[in-house]
Amino acid sequence: MKMNFLKPKCWVMLFAFLCHAPMLFAKEAFSEKCIEQAKKSVVTISVNASFAAYGKGSKWNGTGCVVDKKNGYILTNQHVIGAAVVGSYQVTFFNGIQQDAHLVYYDPWLDYGFLQVAPTSIPQEVTETIFSPCNPVMDQPIFIVGNNEGYSFSLHTGVVADLYEIGGAMPQQSIKLSLNTKGGSSGSPIFNRQGQAIALNYAVNQTFGFAIHPEYIRYALSAIRKGKSPVRRQVGVITKAIPIKDLVRYDGLEPSVQQAYIKRFPSGATSIIAVDHLLAGSPAAGLLLPGDVVWAINGQQIGPNLVDFDMAMNKATKDEVVLTIFRMGQWHDIKVGLYDLNLHKITKMVHFGGAIFFEMDDYVAQISGIPDKSLTFFYADANHIFSHVSPDRAKHDFRLKVLSFNAKLVSNLKELVEVIPSLIAKKYFTIEYTDLSPFYAFGTALHLGPRPSKAYVEYAVHIAQPRLFTWDEANHKWINVPIV
Repeated sequence: MKMNFLKPKCWVMLFAFLCHAPMLFAKEAFSEKCIEQAKKSVVTISVNASFAAYGKGSKWNGTGCVVDKKNGYILTNQHVIGAAVVGSYQVTFFNGIQQDAHLVYYDPWLDYGFLQVAPTSIPQEVTETIFSPCNPVMDQPIFIVGNNEGYSFSLHTGVVADLYEIGGAMPQQSIKLSLNTKGGSSGSPIFNRQGQAIALNYAVNQTFGFAIHPEYIRYALSAIRKGKSPVRRQVGVITKAIPIKDLVRYDGLEPSVQQAYIKRFPSGATSIIAVDHLLAGSPAAGLLLPGDVVWAINGQQIGPNLVDFDMAMNKATKDEVVLTIFRMGQWHDIKVGLYDLNLHKITKMVHFGGAIFFEMDDYVAQISGIPDKSLTFFYADANHIFSHVSPDRAKHDFRLKVLSFNAKLVSNLKELVEVIPSLIAKKYFTIEYTDLSPFYAFGTALHLGPRPSKAYVEYAVHIAQPRLFTWDEANHKWINVPIV
């Protein structure tokens, strides 16, 4: 039998049509079959946290989707899973069946992560969420199924409003959605007319939703399916989007360069990626400056595509990259080292005196301005012994660096574990620290800069025994041992 094959040029045209076809049918309704298939892949996630590096124990719900039935992998947001959370997870499928789940992986910067359930526990009629090979396009019609405002598997529709937002707790390329969603829809996949996912929802307001670019998810899922953690590397730069016209007006960018940029990136030509600030102690600190425009990486022009910048660092063949920087009318090629983001995740915590001590990850470091791996803590229990330590510090500031106990230098968890028995034996001790949190007066935050501080602490016998918690990567669980 004779078969007709498309010529290469025709394949390119067909692929382009399929990727942009949703724009042609923006006003058409989604088929009932498409919605039902999508709904069967969506799950509600319930989290019961005993405590975490970032806060007290609590319960919350979010949304996720089954992305691999064979291995039982479920995709959701990092903030739904919770970074460095000691607790439990339960997944509810569309038909009401509930199963326990455990953490497999969460990204150290981006707002996604994976849970896993026993594959045999997944109901047969559950479907998989398939991520489209086509990236989203402007005005593309989309729908979302999620735990919106606590209403499980509720349906909302909208359109893609912007492709080049930079948002999130840490910078990530985001898709802006004209979509009326509220709390609880975090972790919901964003579906196109074919019922394929084109992004992962992570934030909402009254009129817009924000979702992670699908390239991040496709990249991570390919590694997770192989039983590996995604390679994640960075130079330590916090980025933002700025109007390219401002470079012409204020920084001396030649208009001809702007025109060439607009021609190359027509759908995102109004913005370009620039340095907002640098992480203290990172490879980029001291080499890059706030306001620097990141024009290219290893010769690859990135335009408004932060995801291209992130992927280039992940896939770099060397431990450094060359960044082409536009700075105050001049061009610079700067070599910057890379570091492994996965090695900066919180994998150990100490529960002592009703507080959780941990070494800062990049998230806390960028909030505090203190180098990562510095020792800090958060009040985990209602009854704790550190009430006199920075009493004006806000709930989520994390702007405190522990220096010593009883004049003995303590800069990491290992040294803390060693000194704790002597503190308990003495009962009365001092803690020395640097406080960078704002001082609150009449509802106003006053930033007073680093303040060396000291506080008196009395150990209470009714407080739970100190314990060291260590994340067991092989078995995906926290192991704890008493500190004696």
